[in-house]
Amino acid sequence: MWGGGELTSLSKVTRLVAYSLAYSIAIVLVTYAVGMLISRGWGRGRAVARGRAPLVFILTLVVGWVVGAFTRIPIVGNAVEPELMVLASVVGLSTGRVITLRSIAAGGRIGLMSSLAALIGSSLTGLALSQLLGVGLNVSLAVALGMGWYTFTGPTVALYAGPYYGLLAFLTNFLREQLTYVVVPFMPGSPEALISVGGATTMDDTLPVYVSVLGRDYSVASISNGLLLTVVVPIVVPLVLTI
Repeated sequence: MWGGGELTSLSKVTRLVAYSLAYSIAIVLVTYAVGMLISRGWGRGRAVARGRAPLVFILTLVVGWVVGAFTRIPIVGNAVEPELMVLASVVGLSTGRVITLRSIAAGGRIGLMSSLAALIGSSLTGLALSQLLGVGLNVSLAVALGMGWYTFTGPTVALYAGPYYGLLAFLTNFLREQLTYVVVPFMPGSPEALISVGGATTMDDTLPVYVSVLGRDYSVASISNGLLLTVVVPIVVPLVLTI
């Protein structure tokens, strides 16, 4: 386990979990606020219509947590990659009929503004929590700029800053993804603001949430945002760690 050699007391474990929650919640809230400001500047600060009942995602998530906590199913770990391929195929089939050159152009623009909001919001959070929690500036920025990509950010931060902060980065970005499932279906606001909350996960894991909440017309925007951030994260995270 990352940080196992440094998590020698309950107080350290508690602090790690508390810091991870603080980062993930703050990132979601600040990024959402920045997204709303950016969309209003472009005249798109209106609320959007909701799709089918969002409780499906939350119930599925809770069931997964409970089953995972009390059982060990070996096949689950091997099924993740095929499941993502099937998920991408199903979303592609369901949205393919609404994709046009006009929707690609509009989706790309929304995706770009969402990515901008995600980068600004995460950076502001990293700067603020560095001061509030006493985490080094470079590490705090790297943790916040992981964009929900915990399998990359955790090991990268661990390599540069040690296993304890690697685990902090992993948990923070994992929780950001989980919070996206839980809060986005209930958040009012513009597509840019909602999509920015999901970070890089909007192109795969949380894409069904956005298709359900915003509608199939915003699938291109969600994918564009996730793709842009997936390209940016491997550049930005190692860069800020070397500051």
